Amino acid sequence: MLPILDDHAHLQTIGAGSEAVRQFEKAGGTHLIISHASFAPRPIFTKDDWRKDYGFTTDICEEAGRATGVNIYCVLGPYPGDLFDLQYNSDIKVEKAFEIMKIGVEVAAELVKEQKAIGIGEVGRPHFPVDEQSMRMSNEILLSCMEKAKDLDCPVVIHSEHVNGSNLEEFTAMAKSVGLKPERIVKHYCGKLDDSWPRGEIALSVLATRENVISAIQQDLNFMMETDYLDDPSRPGAVLALTTVPKRMKQFSKDGLIDERLWQKIHVERPRRSYGIDTENSA
Repeated sequence: MLPILDDHAHLQTIGAGSEAVRQFEKAGGTHLIISHASFAPRPIFTKDDWRKDYGFTTDICEEAGRATGVNIYCVLGPYPGDLFDLQYNSDIKVEKAFEIMKIGVEVAAELVKEQKAIGIGEVGRPHFPVDEQSMRMSNEILLSCMEKAKDLDCPVVIHSEHVNGSNLEEFTAMAKSVGLKPERIVKHYCGKLDDSWPRGEIALSVLATRENVISAIQQDLNFMMETDYLDDPSRPGAVLALTTVPKRMKQFSKDGLIDERLWQKIHVERPRRSYGIDTENSA
């Protein structure tokens, strides 16, 4: 059986959790990477607070893995929006929130070292306009993540404004400045791609709409597929349903848009290069 990886989704303790993963498996999915995100306001100040918060993600991944035959991995890190949520929910200044975010990076790195996670993410900067100071701090946090990833030889999953040629070049330069291989950078939530962008080594994780995937295929790009499934009871099926990637792969194969060679590139070769996982021998 050929592996099928959704390389970016979320699971929540108040969501469908293991049942969503069962549906993914039923549709033909074999591998899943869950990205940590804090969906509810909570006080975080210390390393122990971060460990507890990340623990919600590691625990639900372990639970879903036991309940299904899906190979589940996770990435952990302080979500870019946390820089603002920490200020508003805990009534602290941005400088203190920045320091707490840096602690979050340290704890995520510790958990990667402990093999509780395979990488750091989703981290980066807000996808909405912010003031200059907040952008500078966000970039400093991202660079810190890359430094840790270089030492751990693990991936960094980036959340940012929409992908474009300029920020791909910027993220490549940031990675190289700390000695991290650009192929270990995964740009999450890529839409329709533009053939004028530089064809660098950064992995493009394409939101698996039909239009987006066809765009990536036509440009012969090395890419992976994601749903960014939120597991949010108030938004069922958002961003895309967890069954989308396996269904899309099967339909595209049936339609002749994807052959076995391209299937291997998307679901075996690129995940091995970027995430360091072997989907071929664990399917």
